[in-house]
This record gives sequence, structure tokens and C-alpha cells, in this order.
Amino acid sequence: MENINAKIEYYQQELDAIKNQKEFPFIYMVVALPTTAIFLVLAIVSDGLIDFSIAITGALFFSLLFTCAYLVLYQPNREEMQSQLQRQLAILHKEKNKLEAGLKGEREVAYILGWLPKNFVSLNNIYLPTEDFETQQLDHLVIGPPGVIHVETKTINGAVLIDEKGDWTVLKAAQNKIVREGMDSPLPQIRRHEIILQSFLKEHFPEFSIPIYSIVVMATVEL
Repeated sequence: MENINAKIEYYQQELDAIKNQKEFPFIYMVVALPTTAIFLVLAIVSDGLIDFSIAITGALFFSLLFTCAYLVLYQPNREEMQSQLQRQLAILHKEKNKLEAGLKGEREVAYILGWLPKNFVSLNNIYLPTEDFETQQLDHLVIGPPGVIHVETKTINGAVLIDEKGDWTVLKAAQNKIVREGMDSPLPQIRRHEIILQSFLKEHFPEFSIPIYSIVVMATVEL
């Protein structure tokens, strides 16, 4: 979450910087002042060959020409940069909202698991090492008389359909219509976590044969 917030802040600063860039009058003044000074110096050193009025007129004309050329060349690129930053910010905000919803769903499930009988112990947000020296995050583990129950929380705002092929689809209401969105099945993730958890238990508790059960909890939250 901190990484996403940092990216949002960075892209927003870049977008604000582009929006706050000065327009034609300011750019023209920046170009006109040094150009006029140069033309006046030329008029002075020309020993009367260049009239001061001609020098000023020429300076203003070339300043206008340079300013227009700058805007013509830079403005399309500026608008494209602004559009790209806005698209990137929209993607990041969507990802942030998804993460916030997921975290809130996990907190809701953790709260409910805390009400289990005293002979059950619930652990939340667990990281287990893997064989490739990385870690896997498990949402919840419940330890009790039946064994170890692995609980995976998925925050879904809508109804979930699972067809005969095992494909998952989310049905959402949007603008008086039912919209279908594809969803990755959590089963491969569940199986991967089961293997890691089984390996961990065998390594640390080899004298016990501890059964592992996995369930998927569908949480619906409002941000």
C-alpha cells in the first residue's frame, strides 16, 4: 500500500507540474525580454545602421515567432504527457481501492474468527518461507481440534458464479445492468498454500500428522 501511495503522490506531482506550467503570455515575456535586449545592443553597436524602432519591432516579431514555434512543438507532447499521467493515476487509484477493499475484508474475517471457541486459535496475515527462499502470505490460519484450517479471504462486490469448467465470474450491478467480470480462480493459490503449509508442518512437527483444510471466504465490504 505504501508503494502505491508513493507512486500516486509522484504521478500527481508530475501532473500538477504540467498543469501549472505557464501559458502564452508568460512564455512570450520570457522570450521577448532577452531578445529585445539583444536587438537593442545590436542597434547600439551598429552605429546608426539599425534604428531603435526597427530593433524593437524585430525583437517583438522574432519573440512571437519563437514562442509560437515552441508552443506548436511542445503543446501536443504536453497534452500527451498529461493524458498518460491521468491514465496511470486512474490505474493506481483502482489498484489502491482494490487493495483497501481486500484489507478491509481480511479485517472483517479476522474479527469473526476471533469469536471462535477457546480451543481454537486464529492467526492472521501469516508469512511462511518457501523452498526458493521467498515467502507466501496466508490470510488466516485457524488451529483447533480438527487440525489446521487455512482461510483465504476474497473481497467481492457482487455474486460469484462457477461454471462446470471451474471458471469464476463475478456479476455486478452497474447502471441498471448486470455486468459480468472474469475472476481468477483462487483454487491454484489455495493448493500452493496447502503445499507450503504441509511442508512447514512436516519440518517443524514431524511426529504429528496434522490434517489441513482450506476454505474460501467471500467478503463484501463498502469503502
